[in-house]
Amino acid sequence: MAESIQKEDWERFRALGKVPPSIREIVLQSWRRAESRREIPSLKRAPRVTSRELESLREQNRVLRSSARPVLQNTSELLREAGSIFLLCDPCGIVMEATGDRAILERANENHLHLGGRWDEDAIGTNAIGTALHTRRPVQIAGVEHFCEEIQRWSCAATPILHPANGALLGVVDISGPAGGDQRHSALLSAALTAQITGALRQSHEQDQRRLLERLLALRRQLGEDGVLLLDRFGGEVFATGNFARLIAPLGEVVELRKRAGSLYSERPDQVVQDLARSLPGAGVELIEEGGTALGLMITLPAPDRRRRARNDPALGLDWIAAGGPGMRRLCEAAERLTASRLPLLIEGETGAGKELMARAIHLADRPERPFELVYCGELTADAMRRDLAGEGRLAALLRAGGTLCLDEPAATPAQAQPLLFQFLEAEGAAQPGGSGGRVISLAASDLAAARSRGEIRSDLFFQLCGARLEVPALRDRPADVARLVRHFADRAVLATDRPALRFTPAVMRRLQDFDWPGNVRQLRNLIEQLSALSLSRLIDLGDLPREITARRPDRPEATLRDSERARILDAIAEAEGNLTTAARKLGIARSTLYLKLDAHGISRPARH
Repeated sequence: MAESIQKEDWERFRALGKVPPSIREIVLQSWRRAESRREIPSLKRAPRVTSRELESLREQNRVLRSSARPVLQNTSELLREAGSIFLLCDPCGIVMEATGDRAILERANENHLHLGGRWDEDAIGTNAIGTALHTRRPVQIAGVEHFCEEIQRWSCAATPILHPANGALLGVVDISGPAGGDQRHSALLSAALTAQITGALRQSHEQDQRRLLERLLALRRQLGEDGVLLLDRFGGEVFATGNFARLIAPLGEVVELRKRAGSLYSERPDQVVQDLARSLPGAGVELIEEGGTALGLMITLPAPDRRRRARNDPALGLDWIAAGGPGMRRLCEAAERLTASRLPLLIEGETGAGKELMARAIHLADRPERPFELVYCGELTADAMRRDLAGEGRLAALLRAGGTLCLDEPAATPAQAQPLLFQFLEAEGAAQPGGSGGRVISLAASDLAAARSRGEIRSDLFFQLCGARLEVPALRDRPADVARLVRHFADRAVLATDRPALRFTPAVMRRLQDFDWPGNVRQLRNLIEQLSALSLSRLIDLGDLPREITARRPDRPEATLRDSERARILDAIAEAEGNLTTAARKLGIARSTLYLKLDAHGISRPARH
């Protein structure tokens, strides 16, 4: 597109305020916005953010960049040696990606029309990127139409990227080339590439909504008759139970909830969750994330009879445990397959990890109407085992009633009682697959096979108990399960009272999920019960947590050194204007070494390299 005016028109406007008769209205309005910035016409280049700021912006906009990645790859080949470059900018006009003709990219560096350059109208006046952002319309600005004289060497076409879910302004696609060149197709190309990115964003949004629904379905059984509203990060309603509108009526309007949730995309997600939690006393507000990206919110309102139903729910089943993440789901699937076989089962895992909970869930799945008894093996005596062998003890009665005998720490069985325990289980047929009596489940906090090697448990008893094995992972290996367990323990802690369940700020939930939990689920349960007993406000903040949980762990030295090296490399590249030879010289390393470090740190090479 050729300029609609001449250089003399621009000069007369600046000196006398005279409006050129042939100027396009969109350009004139932009010039008038730029008039108040008297320094713009004399600028040589656009301002630029630091390398750290650029990395942060790229991370914040990773959804957009991910959707644009295929377009970038294809466009790089299309524009190479074609006299044009492709720029992807954020909503503030900051260039996040640049590719295209190498010679043009070199020349663009002189004006900071490259990574980190800021091209909104406030920074550099009339230009396609900034004017497209301001008007939210496709714009082409050629030569003298730029308000800054130094930028009049360029002809640019930009198209704003609007999210297909809610029309939010995400950024701009810009095609730039030297003024006076053949840029007739730049506007069409910019619009076409933006359409491709928008299509990818739509597909990504649909996948996010499917993930939200999968999360809801995983929790559906435990939610029962609670009111549930599932919103995406733009405030769009993905799902709502029929009773949610009725349950929310005393607290507020669904429209307001959607409006507040719609700021997840632009504000700090934890702040949004905290605001909603404070405005909805008694409600559960859960941020659903994946890979550090907020997908949406699930708001849960307890049904009026939830407390009564919870009193009648003394144990949790395999379905509930399986909702704790992929690892727990696979564990429960294996447990379900083993349930019908009646094989003697050994469940291993750290102290407090939930072995007894798993054993009770297996019992419920197999024979819920029969008795279940947990016996600590260190308390078994030879005399008691002789009574059971004679059919007169409580363990014999339990197994003959078809119940489940849960042996806690078999390696702790006194040496004189171990052969008698073996004989008793053999006589009752409880250690045989498909036996008609009860079943035996053993729990071990340490490696029972290693205990056998050390002579702590007889080999015949070990192999009798270990028909099949399951291992419950430590709580630190399933952080996604923490929030669910917190809510469960908070609800259970108030069953016998009229007090509302605890609520937790997002900062607290993050800290609980980051903690190592050496005592596993048992330690978490004890903490929630303690907080419930002590809290008056029922809202738990960081100051309410014990010091061992709130204390920050020191950074690992190797991680600190790696981050420091990455920052130095980025700064050197920025100072060298993207010239890797110069950057390597600044760092005091060979260029080939710099290439290796770029790959090791996941840093993209400047386009010309």
